[in-house]
Amino acid sequence: MAIIEGFTRRETLDLTATTSNRLQYLERCQLVVPHRISNSRRPTVIYTWEQVLEIRAIKNLREVISLQTVRSIIKFLDESGFDDSLRDKQLVVIDEEVIWVQQDWKDFADKLPSVLKVAGHKNKDVGQYLLVVIPPLSQIVNEVWLAAEKSTVVHFESFKQRAKAKPTQVA
Repeated sequence: MAIIEGFTRRETLDLTATTSNRLQYLERCQLVVPHRISNSRRPTVIYTWEQVLEIRAIKNLREVISLQTVRSIIKFLDESGFDDSLRDKQLVVIDEEVIWVQQDWKDFADKLPSVLKVAGHKNKDVGQYLLVVIPPLSQIVNEVWLAAEKSTVVHFESFKQRAKAKPTQVA
């Protein structure tokens, strides 16, 4: 059995715990655009590991903020010259305020994490740096691995070869 580089639509639905309509919407909005194999009416749709994590990150954010706010965060990051992916961002949501914690661990002893407000009520103070100290967040990869282990759709041994990050061990 040949191993494909990414994940099928069905596997992606299972790994991200999202709906088919949500995947279609994310593609329509150009937030997550999968690769299509074949020009037929029903091509094979493949999502990369990074896209699976991105969808899961968006799903987690959607539990506390609107999709419009998610789009605003991505737009702000893109227009400000930052990488606009959310999968590797440490975001803190307080009420309608969204704060991005940027940490450069090599300089940790010399400086605190940079904290940048990336979304808020009526976009007030967006782009302002703040002072907040929180631990890093690394749950998305663990969530996807747990979903793969429990899945009846995803072949777990194949998943282990295709996943590009291992789950972190929680003590």
